[in-house]
Amino acid sequence: MEELKQRNVYKSDIYAPYYICSHAIHTFNLFNQKHKIYWESKRLPNMRLHILFVAPPGFMKSFYLGTMGGDEFSIYAGSTMEFGYESSTTEAGLVGTIRDIGNGIVNEERGLADTYNKGFVMIDEFSALSNALNVNYNSQMEPQMLSVLDSGHITKRLASGKLEYKTNMTLWAGVQPARYELSSGLGRRLCFMVFLPTKEDNDKLMSIMHENRNIKPDVLEMEKLWKEIRDFQTDINIIERVEFPHELHDMYKKMGLASYESAYFDRLVLSYHLAKNGIDRRVEVDCGSKELHHLLERQKEWRDSIPEIDFEQLKHMIMINGGSITKRELVNECKLIQWTTQQVYEKLGEMKKYDIIEMKGQNITVL
Repeated sequence: MEELKQRNVYKSDIYAPYYICSHAIHTFNLFNQKHKIYWESKRLPNMRLHILFVAPPGFMKSFYLGTMGGDEFSIYAGSTMEFGYESSTTEAGLVGTIRDIGNGIVNEERGLADTYNKGFVMIDEFSALSNALNVNYNSQMEPQMLSVLDSGHITKRLASGKLEYKTNMTLWAGVQPARYELSSGLGRRLCFMVFLPTKEDNDKLMSIMHENRNIKPDVLEMEKLWKEIRDFQTDINIIERVEFPHELHDMYKKMGLASYESAYFDRLVLSYHLAKNGIDRRVEVDCGSKELHHLLERQKEWRDSIPEIDFEQLKHMIMINGGSITKRELVNECKLIQWTTQQVYEKLGEMKKYDIIEMKGQNITVL
C-alpha cells in the first residue's frame, strides 16, 4: 500500500486491497490444492478471488491492471506468479479448442485458463463476460466460465475430440456498467469493484495525471517489495491448519449475506488475514479489524448494486447534485461516461416505471 501511495494512485485505499487479497488467496489456493490442509464438507475447495472492476471507459480499469500486475514495474511483476495480459477474449480463447486440420490430424489449441493455469489473466474489456452476464443474452461461454471461475475442472467435448484439464487461474478483468444477472452463478464467483465517477473524480484524476509526469520507479525499492512478495509465496508452505472464528457466522448474518455467499466472503476474510497479519503454522483468522469490516461491507454494497448498476450510475449523479437535477443537466453529466442522450432518456423511462425517480417537466428527483 505504501508503494501505491508513493505512486499517487487514485483511490488506492478503496480498490488496491482487493487485488492484494486476490493475490494472497491465489497463493494459498495453489498451496492447498497440493498439500490439502483446508477442507469444506470433506471437499477440497478451489479458493480463488476473481476481480471484475466495473467502471465507464477511461476510468482506471486498465490503469489498475497495469499497476498491479501488467507493467514491467507493477506491484507483482517480480513475484513468482505468471501474469498474462489480454485486451479481450472469446470462449475458445479462454478455455481452448480442438481443430480438425484434415487427414485425421487434430490440433489442440490451449486457452488462457490452461496457459496460465497457476497464474493470473488480466483482461481490459471483458466484453464476452459482459455478454454472458447480460440479462437478455444467452452465451455458450457461460457454462465454461462457471467452471473456470469455480472448480477449475474444464471439460469440452467437440466433434474433433475431448478437451479436459484443471486450472487454478485467477481472473482480473474490467467491464463497463451494464445490467447484470447474478442468479446464473457467475456473480457468486466474482469480487466486484465499482467506480461510478463524478465530475469531481474526473478533475482529481486529471490533476493526478499532471502531478505524476516524470516520476520514475525506484528500482531498489521495487526489488525490496518483490522480495517481500516472493517471501510470502514461500512462507505459505508452513501452514498446517486454518481456523475461522465462530463470531464470523454472526457477522455474516448481521450483514445479511445469502448462504451461498459465505464461502466467497470466507476467502476475502482469510486472504486479508494472511496479507495483513502474516503466516503462521496455525492460522487463526482474525475478523475484528475495522479495515476488514469496511472491505466486507463495501463488497456487499457493490454486489447489491450490480444487478441494476446502470440505474445506480444515474442515481449517483442525481444524488451528488442534491437529489434533484434537470434532464439537460443530467445529459451533460452523462457525457463524462460516454452515454448518449437516447441512452439517458431510455434509462430514465425505466427508472420512472419502477418508481426509482420522479419526473415533473424537466426536473428529475430520486424517490
